[in-house]
Amino acid sequence: MPSTIMVWFFPKKPTPSEYAVLVWFVCAAFVILGIVALVIGFRAPADKHDLAVALESRGAWSLGIGIAVGAGYWLYRRLIDY
Repeated sequence: MPSTIMVWFFPKKPTPSEYAVLVWFVCAAFVILGIVALVIGFRAPADKHDLAVALESRGAWSLGIGIAVGAGYWLYRRLIDY
């Protein structure tokens, strides 16, 4: 089943550029989601403090994961010898 889904998205073997677009898209999604969660958490009303703290924590983790994926992929591309 997973190979069938892969064929739907990539009918041929993806090129390095297509992989790069996919990685940067995932990275940007994590970063944007993290920023949005942090902003919503900071602006939450005082009566929802526990929920706001949880949302800020998830937002910080999401932002960190997005930055780590981007930095890791950038470093990988710099260290690979084409």
